Amino acid sequence: MRTWVKAGTGVIGTVLLLAAGAGSALIWAGNRMLAKDHGALPEIVAGGPGDPVLGARLVKVYGCAGCHGEALAGEDFYGIPAPNLRRRARELALTDFARAVRRGLRPDGTSLTWAMPSEHFAALADNEIAAVHAHLRALPAMEDGASVTLKSRLFKAAATATGEVALNAVLVRATDVGPAVAPAPGMPGWGAYFTRAACAECHNHGLGGYPGDTPALADVIQRYDWPAFQRLTTTGKTPEDQDVRMMSGVARGRLVHMTDAERRALFDYLKSLSTP
Repeated sequence: MRTWVKAGTGVIGTVLLLAAGAGSALIWAGNRMLAKDHGALPEIVAGGPGDPVLGARLVKVYGCAGCHGEALAGEDFYGIPAPNLRRRARELALTDFARAVRRGLRPDGTSLTWAMPSEHFAALADNEIAAVHAHLRALPAMEDGASVTLKSRLFKAAATATGEVALNAVLVRATDVGPAVAPAPGMPGWGAYFTRAACAECHNHGLGGYPGDTPALADVIQRYDWPAFQRLTTTGKTPEDQDVRMMSGVARGRLVHMTDAERRALFDYLKSLSTP
């Protein structure tokens, strides 16, 4: 009996050692990926300081609070602490802030991860980046809403190594370049510009949706006339007076802050898309 117990204990010990070794290797590999220098490429932001009033509206429409908390002081986002934007905007010069948002790169050349949706903000206009930066800098300082812990570091490293968390340096295309000034609502290019920043995170590039999760916008827009679309994007209610999973929160927290011109231009743009 003792022989079996000893044998069983030995097997368990071996399994635990192997698991610990595999886990350590995974974390080591992930940390190497996170520490890689992708090159702190120059980032140009034309036009000088931004408009903080515009920035205050854009942080709502583009959903910054979804990851960084309502106070924009940071919060835990699925195990990864989202940073305090009030503090980061003070610490980073405008060009460094723009590089982080659009390229997903820190000043030292290391990459942010997918939790920061840089691939959707890669073509954000200079005037809008500057406006967001100006607004965040104007906010009173606040303590961090989430702290980087050993647990969060280990989780991030392991998730990066397995591919569950992707590096923005891989996701962002080098050809993505934003205009100096964002196109005005209704002007050529505005629809593609706005939906990439405000809609693509949930509805995919090209707005075709994610099968089984979110619909293609060219398809779902056919259910809406202009009054129903106004209601959807301000209250989150469908024509049948039902809330839509995820969309209701996005409408009430983000899209309600769109201007009338933006809302109408978005409706017209989505109606112009070819159905899948």
